Amino acid sequence: MLKNMDYVYEVYLNKSFSKAAEELYISQPALSATIKRVEEEIGLPIFDRSSNPIQLTSAGEYYIESIENIMTLEKEMRSHFNRLRDNNRGTINVGGASFFCAYILPTLAQEFKREYPDYTVNILEANADDLVKCLRSGIVDIILDVEKRDPKLFDSIVWAEEHILLAVPSSYKVNNRLEKYRLTFDEVANGQYMNENYPKVSLKEFENENFLLLKKGNDMYQRSLKMCRKAGFTPKVSMTFDQLLTSYHVACNGKGIAFVRAGVTQSLEATNKLFFYKIDDENSYRNIMVYYKKSHPLSNVGTDFIEYLNKKKLVGI
Repeated sequence: MLKNMDYVYEVYLNKSFSKAAEELYISQPALSATIKRVEEEIGLPIFDRSSNPIQLTSAGEYYIESIENIMTLEKEMRSHFNRLRDNNRGTINVGGASFFCAYILPTLAQEFKREYPDYTVNILEANADDLVKCLRSGIVDIILDVEKRDPKLFDSIVWAEEHILLAVPSSYKVNNRLEKYRLTFDEVANGQYMNENYPKVSLKEFENENFLLLKKGNDMYQRSLKMCRKAGFTPKVSMTFDQLLTSYHVACNGKGIAFVRAGVTQSLEATNKLFFYKIDDENSYRNIMVYYKKSHPLSNVGTDFIEYLNKKKLVGI
């Protein structure tokens, strides 16, 4: 009954047979036939195929819950044997987007290691969708994320508040009439921009420009569209990207306007190729969350890492 649980779980994660088939590297008809055999074996449908995206039936919810219980047990076994193998050295697996993995987590991991020399921090980089899949399946123990996650499944702490700014190529003519609003790289990097003396600009000023957005489904994508629409226009999108750092560098090359986290300026080389703008919209502020799975109690190293993160809370990055 559970021998094909990996196939069922992949469909559940992707809410699509076609996307799940791509992840599993099999044909969609083969995947559909496998799921059908499982449903025939238990005598009940697992998925409601009439909805879009597909949803779980009551039987499907129990099936998925059982699968996750098995995954948790397998992870506990692996963790136990790993601890025995490594002579009780603790390991924590932490996931994040490329920005966190490149500029935030390595420093945190290094400082944490100095305080707890017997612990090891492994860092995994992934996009938002893959991060939560890794957390649910037990590949990682903790993730840093800006997306809202199901509080029934995950515990969380607010780790930082971050500001979203507009990054505009300095060659764009629109900067000439917005001199009182524009910020230099250094003014953002050193935190001056947070002073109330630096005014916020309406996105309406940029409605005729080309925008660089993250891909649909990303929190920054949703916020960008919401802010533009509140300003009274739909942005002209010239390119979309998986990662914020990519959109930032493309903006540096003059290819469009990007929404960026202010914190990138604390980690990247200073540039005069961009001007930055504070956005007059409440959606330009968001929390960075630390998530961990409710159904799997954290190990000692996990608990200590969460406590360490609490001591290192950031504001206004």
